[in-house]
Amino acid sequence: MKKSFFMLVIIGFIFACFCAAEDTEKPAETKYDFSDTSSWNLTVSAWERLAEKDYDGVFAYARKCLELYAEEASEISKKMDKFARYGHEDDYAVVNDAAACHYVMGEAYMKEKKYDDAIKEFNVVINEYPYAQCWDPKGWFWKVAEVSRKNIKKIKVLMTAEPKA
Repeated sequence: MKKSFFMLVIIGFIFACFCAAEDTEKPAETKYDFSDTSSWNLTVSAWERLAEKDYDGVFAYARKCLELYAEEASEISKKMDKFARYGHEDDYAVVNDAAACHYVMGEAYMKEKKYDDAIKEFNVVINEYPYAQCWDPKGWFWKVAEVSRKNIKKIKVLMTAEPKA
């Protein structure tokens, strides 16, 4: 009886370890919640993953948003020749969200010290979404391309300051 119980405990432990190992290796499609695929939700989820330093999550949510909305955002952005008027920023939500997704991926790349990739993402914002604005929870919109330019300058300083490997 004791041997049977002991064997069951060992088998249960091995099974639990196997299942735990499987959970940590889930692909992004199953590891993250894509039940709400609105551009707003995907963008917010990317920002949340950045705050958690879950860079795989940043890329999963941002890329999903861009996969679904980049074409529409690009078409709208091409027609813009100025920033949205105060109170009308959300009229361009898909543009703002697409730009924010490129921006947040740039931030993640910066944190990972993948500076060339970060610069590419920030340049997409500057070139394709020059009038995008992003809501700050503190209560205002900020200009995504403007901050992207500042980040490129920061990166160039970092690249010259860091020794080459």
